[in-house]
Amino acid sequence: MNAIDCLDHFDPDVFLTDYWQRRPCLIKSWLQPAALPLDELIALAAEHDLPARLITGRQDQADWTLRHGPFSRSDLPGANQDWTVLIQEVDKVSIPVAELLAEFRFLPDWLLDDIMISHAVDGGSVGAHVDAYDVFLVQAQGRRRWQLAAQFDPAIDERFELALLESWTAETEITTESGDALYLPAGIAHHGRALGSCQTWSVGVRTPSGPELLFRLAEHQAQTSTGDARLTVEAPDSRRPNLISPQILETARGLMQRCIELDDEELSGLLGEFLSGWRLWPQDPPDIDLDELIGRLDAGAELMLTGGARVALSESGRGLKLHVNGETVICPHELADDLASSRRIDSRWKEHPGALEQLLEAGALQPADSWDLAPTGKPRSL
Repeated sequence: MNAIDCLDHFDPDVFLTDYWQRRPCLIKSWLQPAALPLDELIALAAEHDLPARLITGRQDQADWTLRHGPFSRSDLPGANQDWTVLIQEVDKVSIPVAELLAEFRFLPDWLLDDIMISHAVDGGSVGAHVDAYDVFLVQAQGRRRWQLAAQFDPAIDERFELALLESWTAETEITTESGDALYLPAGIAHHGRALGSCQTWSVGVRTPSGPELLFRLAEHQAQTSTGDARLTVEAPDSRRPNLISPQILETARGLMQRCIELDDEELSGLLGEFLSGWRLWPQDPPDIDLDELIGRLDAGAELMLTGGARVALSESGRGLKLHVNGETVICPHELADDLASSRRIDSRWKEHPGALEQLLEAGALQPADSWDLAPTGKPRSL
């Protein structure tokens, strides 16, 4: 791997043409999120039961340990070297963290998986590994040295619960500073080590694997008449009744083929729900009153989708269909198209209370304390 390109400013069109899913790049001084204090970060994780991990160790000593949270401050090591706290899904519980996702709307909403925050002391690391998805590593505080490789032995070190590479050799090295973002396509091995105390926000860009798609398809078909069909077995050979014959193979293949033969409209709707669904986060019960929401809309308020809400559109014979957080929201296609681009709910939606209720139940709307109107009559900025 040659030294990676350093971009002095971010142009989404240039990025998508020259780098997206092709090669890494470092975008200098692109984003400036406010780092969360460590105590606040671990308190959020404990309060909302976010996936949390404490990793200690060094690459050169191969002495990795892993503990799962929740944690309190007293659970963290007293030493000031070689440990890292990782908290996933922070965008689901923190509006300031979720706001960062607005910078990535040049990509489909349904690609943006979550924001994981890594808080490390000097030397803190999670070891050399490779991800099956693209990632933006945003340096919110401090500095981190990254080693990268495109060619490496994929063997995993089975001594550790972490999926670390057994051996590898870095091909290039780069240091990120506060405000920088390092983009890595899937399949690039990387090892980051904190240079002093630092905090890195990892914006994961994840797509499903083939088996994941087939599993979702199987769930869908099991609920349809297609899923009722069963393997037929003609009269077996009485001399060898246990043999799976070529005829049975052909019949089984045909049965499975019929299960995956969806027309474009049915497949796009299935994908819309699957791709827009949250992978890890179980949505909280709604805490917003529908009548109050409609009253605010009637008064001229505009409501926002949560920063982590995942939106997808699919096409049907009657226009666009809207999918939010794994649910198909029944609304006019004009509203579907507008919401997908603006992420705003305005007074037109009060005529569709069923759709509003669906959005509430999907956990897709900002909490009620963010509805206040500014003196200008505009919605308060979030």
